[in-house]
Amino acid sequence: MPLYVGFFATGVATVLLGPLLPELAGEWRLPVEELRSLFVAQFLASAVGSLVSSYRLGLSLLVGYLLIALGLALLAIADWPVALVPVAAMGLGLGLAIPSTNLWVAHAQPARRGAALSSLNLVWGVGAVTCPLLFAARPRGMSSDAVLVVLAVFAGVILLSLVATRGEAPGRDASAEAPGSRRSAGRRRLAALFAIAGIMFLYVGIETSVGGWLVSLADQIQDSPAASSLLIGSGFWAALLASRALAPLLLRRMTETTLFGAGILLAAGGLVGLMVARTAAGIAVSAAATGAGLAPLFPLALSFLAELTAATRSRGTGWVFALAGTGGAVLPWLTAQLAGGPDRLAAGFVAPVGGLVLLALCFGVLRRFEDTQPNHYSPDSESRLT
Repeated sequence: MPLYVGFFATGVATVLLGPLLPELAGEWRLPVEELRSLFVAQFLASAVGSLVSSYRLGLSLLVGYLLIALGLALLAIADWPVALVPVAAMGLGLGLAIPSTNLWVAHAQPARRGAALSSLNLVWGVGAVTCPLLFAARPRGMSSDAVLVVLAVFAGVILLSLVATRGEAPGRDASAEAPGSRRSAGRRRLAALFAIAGIMFLYVGIETSVGGWLVSLADQIQDSPAASSLLIGSGFWAALLASRALAPLLLRRMTETTLFGAGILLAAGGLVGLMVARTAAGIAVSAAATGAGLAPLFPLALSFLAELTAATRSRGTGWVFALAGTGGAVLPWLTAQLAGGPDRLAAGFVAPVGGLVLLALCFGVLRRFEDTQPNHYSPDSESRLT
């Protein structure tokens, strides 16, 4: 339970700068554009945390939530540019806590990895959606600094709960291979690991591109910016959360690879729809289809990663998570570059479409590896057990 509650907190902290930045700009009397380095500090620190997070899962969890709590508390009293330090501390904590939580849950529940990780990342999404509401629904007169202090205390309580459980990181899976077979399958396993890294890089980039540019795209097909565009943007995230909640039920009736392939097809239809739709209703339906299709891909990729590296409990795979984060920086930028103009954003969506094609190719490489690998590895094993 502390892991799931903690993952809600990481969802809140990950998107915190979005609703917080306008208030910080007003408090520090700076143009909001000058605060963009806060995002850079959080992203770079998070990448560093991700690189080392998989070596000691238990220690990464504890240090991660400690840094999140300290970063939030110090940000409440910091001024510019000192605020870069607590934001970097929070980012480093997120980089440690998010991958280690995913891997802990994956290895703790080997018989239902896909379902467990879908539920876990659903909780993260609920936290991300809740974050702006915390600022909107706070009592009148309550400052943003007070909200940060409350979140810091919440992270501290999670840290104490994790310490109190005194749990040990999950041990080896029963399906872990013998040393001899591990050596003989080394090249295939490395190819599969790079395929999973590619899937995660592309997924984060596609999700960030759609989520970041969708409202602007909806505005372009209307005479002027409208509230309906914001609703379309919310509809994308709502569809993603709903589909992620449905994934554990679907995995009782189909294999992980089947659900993964179905998600790619549904997301492809939605992305093409976003490129060609010329009405708000068409954009809304396409956005919902895209969100629903993307939802199961990331948790299932994590499940494949945990299955592939079961023998070592995913030790040394932090670079995969660090690479995934860079996708969120590359593809949104590429989408804007390919648009070619302020009123041609739909053309730029060829970037996430191309990204999804590459993601499907990476999945094909992973499937090829599965077909030629000895019995000790199979991404479908969890669903069959379920």
